[in-house]
Amino acid sequence: MRPVVSIAPEMSSLSPAAAREGRRSLPPWARLLLVFNLIYILSYVDRQLLSLVVGPVKASLNLSDVQIGFLQGFGFSMVLAASALLTARRVDTGNRVRLIGLAVIAWCVMTIMCGLAQSFTMLLLARTGLAVAEAVVPMAVLSILSDVAPRSTLPRAAALFMTSPYLGSGLALLFGGALLALMAPYEGVVLPVIGVFEPWRGLFIIIGLPGILLGLLVLFLMKEPARPKGGAIAASQVSVWPFLRKNALFLFTMMSFYAFLNSLAMSIYAWTPAYMIRVHGMDAASVGFSVGPMIALSGVSGCILGTYMMSCKTPERALSHVVRQSMRLTVFATIPLLLMPIAPTPWLAVLLFAIGLFLNAAVMSSTLTPIQLFAPPELRGRATAICSLYTSAMGGMGPLAVGALADFVFPTPTGIGYAMAVSFGAALLIAWIVGPISVRWTSRMDDMRIAAAAERVSDEPRKPVRLQLG
Repeated sequence: MRPVVSIAPEMSSLSPAAAREGRRSLPPWARLLLVFNLIYILSYVDRQLLSLVVGPVKASLNLSDVQIGFLQGFGFSMVLAASALLTARRVDTGNRVRLIGLAVIAWCVMTIMCGLAQSFTMLLLARTGLAVAEAVVPMAVLSILSDVAPRSTLPRAAALFMTSPYLGSGLALLFGGALLALMAPYEGVVLPVIGVFEPWRGLFIIIGLPGILLGLLVLFLMKEPARPKGGAIAASQVSVWPFLRKNALFLFTMMSFYAFLNSLAMSIYAWTPAYMIRVHGMDAASVGFSVGPMIALSGVSGCILGTYMMSCKTPERALSHVVRQSMRLTVFATIPLLLMPIAPTPWLAVLLFAIGLFLNAAVMSSTLTPIQLFAPPELRGRATAICSLYTSAMGGMGPLAVGALADFVFPTPTGIGYAMAVSFGAALLIAWIVGPISVRWTSRMDDMRIAAAAERVSDEPRKPVRLQLG
């Protein structure tokens, strides 16, 4: 027998005083959420390291901005989404906690392999392995939260989970910049396996090693929460395609809104460190100490804002409420995000970056919540994966577009700022077009669900009332 971590206390066997104490403690879904947040933070630390070392990697492996954009954007996100699609049925029917533990170990090994890459092809393969492993986590976690968190609380739980990318990205820059500065004196030293030491290689190796231990702890010390009765059996018997075909136009419109906002967010992550280095003359350590904490603070505070704005007191209207609030936040985020890449000073750029990221984070915290609310429980994993394939593909186009514009339209070192501004503007324009349409359609969907529920209640036979006369 292996030891397991108990997720929910057995309240029925406790004394009244202990039961009152248990009610004051975190609910089971919140305790699970803390563990999953730590895992997802590690995921983004490993994922975002490349954005801090764009210059050294380009010089060492002789890469272009288009290749860097492909590694950080379209190539990575397409593998991520395709892998999620392939593993979606396993999430719906298998042991999700075991999948998460194996994924953590795999992506940490791939992070180490990034540090050993000697060519674009080797780095691409390592990033591909990283994406394959990381694809499992958000899908499996949201599936678990959908089972253990109340429906009215799910948007808040999802938003809290989505603070992890911002914490992970901020920590990647903050500690990554510090580690690069510490390793700089050892550049050029000949080491076994690695060869001539380069600080960017050491960064990937050092960051990748501790996560293997975390994966082993998850694998051997956590157990799978119970699914709804019959959920796994139903998932294995029901096809997701009729549901998607029936709602294709609605899902395409709604997910397009989030897809182009995702492309904006991915471009911010991928190119802001390089922008600060090229345009404003900062070094990697300075970028880590200034931009890293700002990503963490703005992103987390934005997600906290999202937890309150996205939570709906009327569960029947949770779907349209989430999309409507997302559109409102996008309106306020537009100006700072458009001005940030062309700011004349580094500190004004950081300020505009913080404001735009704060508002964008509130939206992105609930990117997958609409499909979780809309899809039947037995189809959530597969429906989420298929919708993510589209949103990730379009999202990955953002960093790739910035790289292409920087190489072919604005080829000067400072041209990266103009490339970001053009790409940001295009993504926001499309979001402004499809966002209001999505709000109207989700409101209509909620109205239809409420009407159908009322009709079912009215059709139920009423039990006769027996009166007893004394």
